Amino acid sequence: MQGNHHRARQNNWQQDSDWERYSRANVENSIGRRKGGPWKAVFVIALIVLVGSLGTLGVIGFSYFQGQQKYQNVSQLANVGEGTVLPSSAGAEIEPDKLSVDWEALRAANPDTVAWVYIPGTSISYPVVRGTDNEFYLTHDFDGEAGWLANYGAIFMDYRNKPNWSDQCYFIYGHHMNDGSMFAGIVGFEDQARFDECRSVYLLSPSGNFKLRTFSLIHCSADEEFVISRFDDKAKMNEYVANVISRSVVEALDCPPVDSINKVFAFATCDNESWGRYVLYAYVEGSSDGGLTGTIELDLSEGSPTGIKETLDVTDKSA
Repeated sequence: MQGNHHRARQNNWQQDSDWERYSRANVENSIGRRKGGPWKAVFVIALIVLVGSLGTLGVIGFSYFQGQQKYQNVSQLANVGEGTVLPSSAGAEIEPDKLSVDWEALRAANPDTVAWVYIPGTSISYPVVRGTDNEFYLTHDFDGEAGWLANYGAIFMDYRNKPNWSDQCYFIYGHHMNDGSMFAGIVGFEDQARFDECRSVYLLSPSGNFKLRTFSLIHCSADEEFVISRFDDKAKMNEYVANVISRSVVEALDCPPVDSINKVFAFATCDNESWGRYVLYAYVEGSSDGGLTGTIELDLSEGSPTGIKETLDVTDKSA
């Protein structure tokens, strides 16, 4: 009897232990499910965000690639160079009349084309267009196509400037792209050593070529009105140039006297960090022999993204 009673107590104890273990396991599983529920949801959401971000970066990267490829094709079309080669080393000295561009091919692609800008030692080597305002080419590339995500736009001349080079100050704009293309290289000139390394700028046009030398880089707010294409007299132009020199974030020790500068070119881009822009100023150091005279016909009634149509006297009246 006692043996049977002892075995019954053991069985009851074993059943109680099994029940406790079962109950504890259920509680732990329940807690685990409660913990896993929201964390699983967070993980899924994070995964979706990650995949979406990677997809967006991929699309942006592809957009940058397309933009670069497009302008490489334009460069090949234009056949820009000294003979067939365009020197790329910083500080390269080139005679302006040795540089040529296939203007017929460029204008067939976009009749708004007025020039080509090239800065040795940088990636800046692009066609320059001019529209009927300063808005169209902010968002449309050389082919007149609107960008998406990575918006290259085009390098363009201020529409208020006359493309016959008779103005005293010319203003040319380009985006500061994150891949270092378009006018992004201008921002790097805030470093004195980099500025000193790349002082030469070549502006080529159908009527002749300019060799320019930079003398100032200013940083200003995006809404500052710095565009003045012509002045009432030389004294006012001298005042403008002197102000540009005094505001420069770098120093050009070889800058000529202010009153000897008769024509200025300004290349502007945004800084991508604040509501501001950098403007690089250059004076004319030389031009191609016999250039900048005569007339050019710009019959842009067909094929022009902006529809300009004009005949221009390209005699340089202010040099």
